[in-house]
Parts: sequence; structure tokens; C-alpha cells
Amino acid sequence: MVLRVYNTLTRELENFEPMVGDHVNMYVCGPTVYDDCHLGHARSYVAFDVIRRYLRYSGYDVKYIMNITDIDDKIIQRATRSQEDPLKLAAKFTDSFLEDMERLNIHSPDVQPKVTDHINEIINIISGLIDGGFAYVTSKGNVYFNLLSSQDKIGILSHQTLQGLLEGSGYRVGVEDDKRHQLDFALWKSSDETEIGWESPWSKGRPGWHIECTAMAVKYSGGQLDIHGGGMDLVFPHHEAEILQSEAYTGRGPFSKYWMHNGFLTIDKEKMSKSLDNFFTIKDVLKRYSPETIRFFLVYTHYRSTIDFSDDNLQEAEQAVKRVQTAFENSNYALINSKEDAKDHGLLELVSWTRNAIKSAMNEDFNTREALGHLFVFIRKLNPILSKTDLSYTSIEHVVHFFEEIDDIFGILVKNNGQERDTKISSDEIESLILIREQARGNKDWATADQIRDQLQEKGVVIEDSKNGTRWKWQ
Repeated sequence: MVLRVYNTLTRELENFEPMVGDHVNMYVCGPTVYDDCHLGHARSYVAFDVIRRYLRYSGYDVKYIMNITDIDDKIIQRATRSQEDPLKLAAKFTDSFLEDMERLNIHSPDVQPKVTDHINEIINIISGLIDGGFAYVTSKGNVYFNLLSSQDKIGILSHQTLQGLLEGSGYRVGVEDDKRHQLDFALWKSSDETEIGWESPWSKGRPGWHIECTAMAVKYSGGQLDIHGGGMDLVFPHHEAEILQSEAYTGRGPFSKYWMHNGFLTIDKEKMSKSLDNFFTIKDVLKRYSPETIRFFLVYTHYRSTIDFSDDNLQEAEQAVKRVQTAFENSNYALINSKEDAKDHGLLELVSWTRNAIKSAMNEDFNTREALGHLFVFIRKLNPILSKTDLSYTSIEHVVHFFEEIDDIFGILVKNNGQERDTKISSDEIESLILIREQARGNKDWATADQIRDQLQEKGVVIEDSKNGTRWKWQ
């Protein structure tokens, strides 16, 4: 099966072919850390986490790079309002971001560079752009990219003309007095005496927004990417500016072979955004829903489509996750009671068919909605089989491993049949206590049986008695 991805650059679905063998350089724009991240940020980072996971599942050697912008006008403005040091404020919200990502089961990037650790690289690239005639220094100590030096690439990603940009789109830097052209964008911004800044050949100042990603992507990829990702709102001007300055500096193209952009998370059809004051932080939502529920809510929509935030949708996601987790728990329980020489009941064929169906869906531009739909068909067919008493150990083992295999892609199961807990109790100890409890029940020693049940409950373990025996799960 051939993996196809939608490329914003060409506006077409293309066969995925990395530039060098099976090695994939993947860069995703990270957060500007001036506040707690909201669920719109999670939408992007979960989407690309699943894409990265699937690429690795498919056998690609992925180097995943995500930057952290820890100096920016927004950070400085927030620090000024709260009378904090901007770098300390950024460090605080960096820790907050990393905590959110860990709780959402988002795998850490292979490289997670910060802007403030790469000021020298940024200055060197800006110097190279000036020397090449692609940028200029003003009397105020600012440095701008000369857009007209790359006229053939204007609108290359946003598919707009120069005239169209001039008439309404505009770069996000405003129209400073010392720019030569309205659409030239800042590479270096001079700082006044009261602002944070770094010494450079042009002035004490700080980097512009776009040049940060070029410096870090070039350093850690060697100059070219296979995939560059981010939200749709970054197509223009941020990602287009990256293309112009990166290819001008390296003299090579393409800067990225595939450009991938996720859709928005909306509330009442409006994009979730701090500027619109219509956002819910990840921390707030995690107080009401499990990380697995939030992941499922975000993943159960194709990454390029819009998701509308609502409690109804999150509650539906919660029920869907419970169905998956219950099927996984039931499979683990069936494994305990299975036999080596028993019947397959079509399980191996069911696993094989579902695996191929999920891969087929994911190979069509990472269609997570269709893939998860196949998983629910699998569960619907699996459940009546699990109630049988003559199940093959080998077949059920394949089912359990299949759930774990699929979870390596989607990350919606609770690890080890439950979240990692500081319970200081192992699975073997739980099984031993349950055996003692069963013996007590057999002797009608109800006090001991209840004491063991309560002891396990204090550790976060729920036990369920049925005609087929006693089973346990994490609460």
C-alpha cells in the first residue's frame, strides 16, 4: 500500500517519497510560550503526533523537530503587564506546555530547540541573507527580508499574487516606516533600552518571528525537510516567509518537499483563539475529561478538517474511548482463561483484515476517522467471540497485541490496562490477593473477602465478580 499525503504546496494528493531513503525530516512549528496552551494548540500537536507515530509504524526513520518560541513580542507584552522577566515567564509557560503534552500522551520530539538558545545561528543566517542581497539593514538597526529579491516565489505556498497580497492579506509585521516595501518582513528587530535584546552587527535586538524557524529547521535537518507542518493559519505569512528566506540562504530547494496543515478547532464556528477570547486551556479541559477522551475527540476527525468544540462531542468521545478500552480489558481477561489447543473462531482473520483496513485508511492522507471506524467494526465483531469459553490462547494473544499495535498509532488506551500510578502494587500482587479473596469467599469468610476488596480499591484497583470468575482493572 502506498502512502499518499496532501501537499499544500501543490494542492494535490501525492505519493509520499522522502528525499533520502526511508529517513524523514519532519518539522512542526511549536508554541509561543506566553500563556497556557489552549485546546486549539492540542489539535495541531495531537494531529502531528499521530502522523509521526504512523510514519514510524510504517517503517520510516523519523527525525521529529518542534521548536519553542521563547522570545517574541507577545511574551514581552505579557511580561510587561505582569511585571515579570520575559525569559522567566517563557520558562514557566514552557514547563506548562511540556506538562500538557505529556498528559495528552504526545511523544516528545527528537529535537525541541528554543529560540533563545539559537541567537548566534539566527544572526549568522541573517548575515548570509544580507551578503546575498536578500535582506537589508535600516538606519534604525532593523533588518528586513527584501521580498522583491525573490519575486518568482511570492505566493508559492498561499497561491496568491503579489497584487492580491498588497490589496488585503499583508504580512503580520505591520507597515514600519523604515521598510522599503510594504510586504518586506522583519528578520531582526532593534530593541530600546528598556527591552530585552541581544547584541548583533546591526543593533541590540531580537529575532523576527519567521527567521526563528528557518534557523532551527536548517540546523537540525541539514537544510531540507521532508515534511513541514503546522496549523492552516501559518500558511501565510509564516510558512511562506520560511520558504523565501530558507531557500535564499541555502541556495537549495525545496526547503520542504511536503507542506501539511491541520484544520482549526472552532467554537460556534469561530476559530478557537486567545485573541478572540473564546478558548479553553488544555488544563481546564483535562479537569473534566481524561487525556484519552481528549485525544480521541481530536483524532476522530481528519487532520485537515475543522473540529467544533462542544461538551456533547467530548461526551461522545468519552463513550467511544470506553468501548475501546473495555474491549481491550475483555481481551486481556479472555487471554487468562484461554487454552493452547482451543478454537480460533476467526480471530486471526479478523485481526488481519482490520489491520489492512486501518493501514489502507491511514495511507490515504492519514484518514484517522475512517481508520477508527474500522476499529469499531472490529470491536463489534470481537465482543461476541470473547464470551466463548473455548478460545485459543494464540488467537487471543494476537488480539491483545493488535490493540497495543493500534494504540502505538492513536494513543487512546490507558497504559498497562490503566494509567501509570504510584500504587506500589504489581499485577502479580493483585492476582495473589484476588486468589486469597476467592479462597476466603469459598470458605464464606466474607469479612476477609471484603477487606481484600477494599484494600485493592484503595490502590485504584476495581474487581468484578461474575459466573466466569473474578477480574480486575484499574479504576
